[in-house]
Amino acid sequence: MKELLKTYERHHLKLGLCLEIYHSSIMDWCITLGYKTTHPKHGEEIFSIQDCDYELAFAKAQVALKEWLCENNDGY
Repeated sequence: MKELLKTYERHHLKLGLCLEIYHSSIMDWCITLGYKTTHPKHGEEIFSIQDCDYELAFAKAQVALKEWLCENNDGY
């Protein structure tokens, strides 16, 4: 989780990103990356990860974020 948040923190302001993390007793861990409300692409989802294992969910989200940054931002 820490690595995901560190990577997100480095880029979210410049790229206008919004990270949502959700969990409840009836829902798996859900991690979604999109664009903040003031960004022209608001409403567009970059990725969404869902898993019952929080460590695996955060690891998958970290990989997804870094892959997206490599494809769309010349690296992380």
